[in-house]
Amino acid sequence: MSDSVWRLPKEGTKLAVLADCHIHDGGPQFPDCLFPRLQGAELIVTLGDMGERAGLDRLEEIAPVLGVCGQDDEADMRTRRPVLVLEDQRRRIGCVFDAVAAGLAETNDPFIASPDAFEVARSLFGGPIDLLLHAGTHKASEARFGANASALNPGSPNLPADGERPSFLRLKVSNEGCYGQMIWVA
Repeated sequence: MSDSVWRLPKEGTKLAVLADCHIHDGGPQFPDCLFPRLQGAELIVTLGDMGERAGLDRLEEIAPVLGVCGQDDEADMRTRRPVLVLEDQRRRIGCVFDAVAAGLAETNDPFIASPDAFEVARSLFGGPIDLLLHAGTHKASEARFGANASALNPGSPNLPADGERPSFLRLKVSNEGCYGQMIWVA
């Protein structure tokens, strides 16, 4: 199995998905109110721009951390890949930092899939996906990605875009589907 494909450990796996945190010594930090809300996650998926390794270490105190690299990421084995596929027996979730740079979207804000998004997804993720997770805007959003899939952006729990609320995404992957809920941190 490729380093970019990660098998979910069980049916009903509970994920927390974060992005665009930019954690740096002397700079932005996670809000304290975030950590109680992450409890119960069995895997934390980061979609890039986490900043320094210390941010990943802090998250790993709650659950294992896995993700993709963005533009502001210190080198780390947990987030070294540009794409990630999370899969179980029935579902495939594709993860990227910037959907436009990956060729999956014409714009990220608002998300508009590129005309050849499905062919790009098949090539990028090694097959079709049921859900696209992406980041880079610091804004929580949900959009259609084809007839039966969605594109979700978790926003940022500590550096939301102007006028946006701090957020992250809870996701449960089961045989019945992928169920997401945007969590407003403050």
